Amino acid sequence: RRFNGRSRPFVCVNGNLRSIQSSSDVDQSAQRNDDVKVGEEQEEFLPPWSIVQPKGRNASRFRQHVNPLARRFQMKTDIPVDWPNGVFDDPTLPLYVDIGCGKGGFLLDLASKQISDNASEKMNYLGLEIRPSVVRYASERVLKWGLQGRVAFIGCNANVDLDRILTMYTKNNGGPVTYVSIQYPDPHFKKAHQKRRVVTPELVQTLAKFVQSGCDVFIQSDIKEVFDDMREKLREHGKTYFFDVVPDIEETLDENPLGVPTEREISVLEQDLPVYRTLFRRSEGKD
Repeated sequence: RRFNGRSRPFVCVNGNLRSIQSSSDVDQSAQRNDDVKVGEEQEEFLPPWSIVQPKGRNASRFRQHVNPLARRFQMKTDIPVDWPNGVFDDPTLPLYVDIGCGKGGFLLDLASKQISDNASEKMNYLGLEIRPSVVRYASERVLKWGLQGRVAFIGCNANVDLDRILTMYTKNNGGPVTYVSIQYPDPHFKKAHQKRRVVTPELVQTLAKFVQSGCDVFIQSDIKEVFDDMREKLREHGKTYFFDVVPDIEETLDENPLGVPTEREISVLEQDLPVYRTLFRRSEGKD
C-alpha cells in the first residue's frame, strides 16, 4: 500500500499499530494517547513536541539551535482544551511567562525563591521552549523540585502559539499575565537568519494584548546587537503600550531586577563580560 508515493506510515496507539489514512488520523491518535510513538515517515504530521524520542546514551546532550521557520516548528503545539486546569493547582493566580526558558533552571529557581520568601503576590510560572528534548528535560525537573502545580513548561514556537496559550490561560479561569521575560535568546547572527529571532513585531503586539497594565517585560542578552534588536522592536512596535524604564537608548539596567540569574548569566558574569538589560512597562489604560 502506498501513501503519497511512499509506504503508508503507521502510528503506535496504546501498543497497537494503525495505518494512517491522512494527517487528521495522526491528530486524532495523538489526542487519544499523550505518548505517541512514531516512526520517521510520519513525523511530518505531528508537532515535534508530541513525538516521544527514545533515550539514548547522549540523552543529556541537547541541540543548541533549531530553525523556528522550518515547517515542523510552524505547527501548533498540542494543548488540552481545558488547559491550564489540571496543570496549575490554582489557575486563577497571575502568570509569569519565560519565553525561551531552556532547561528551566531560571524559572525553577525563581519560583522556589518567591515561594520560600512568601512573596506578597503568588504566581504561576510558565516556561516556553522550542527545542523538544530541552522542554521535556525541563518538565521532568518540576517533580524533582517539588514544584508541580505551580511551574509548568510547554514545548512550542512562541511566535506561533503565544497568543493561543495566553488566550486559553486567561479565558479558562486563569489570572492575568503580570510578568514576561525574554533572556539570552538565540542570536541567529547571520543576516539571512535574523528573521528567525524570537522578538518580532507580531510577538510585541501579542505581549501588548495580554500583559496587564503596570506590569513588565524584561529583556536581556550578553550580545549587544541582539539586545538592541529586541529593544528597538519593543520601542517601535510597542510604543503605544509599553515604555522603556531606561529612557536613554545608550544606557541599560546595571542589575537584574529579578535577583535570580539564568545559567547563561552566571557564566557571562563569571567571565567579567557585560550583560545588557532593560524593562518595558505596560502603560496604564492603554488597551
